Amino acid sequence: MAPRKKAPPKVRRIRVIADCPFCKADKDPDYKDYGGLKKYLSERARIIGKEYTGVCSKHQRRLSKEIKRARQIGLLPITPSI
Repeated sequence: MAPRKKAPPKVRRIRVIADCPFCKADKDPDYKDYGGLKKYLSERARIIGKEYTGVCSKHQRRLSKEIKRARQIGLLPITPSI
């Protein structure tokens, strides 16, 4: 029987801990501040993930809820503007 090959070592990924801007300012996202919420939308009007924005999980959930609320009222676009 042939000798077993060793599996390559697993690559460990180092998590980058980003500082949440909402935690720093000690405030929560609000749908009335639609100018500030635009930072978290892509040019295709999609919500950007927390990996790219540096927002913590708690505030990312609240952020998406407030963006959706602002879209319902008509303060933010649902589809990208041409």
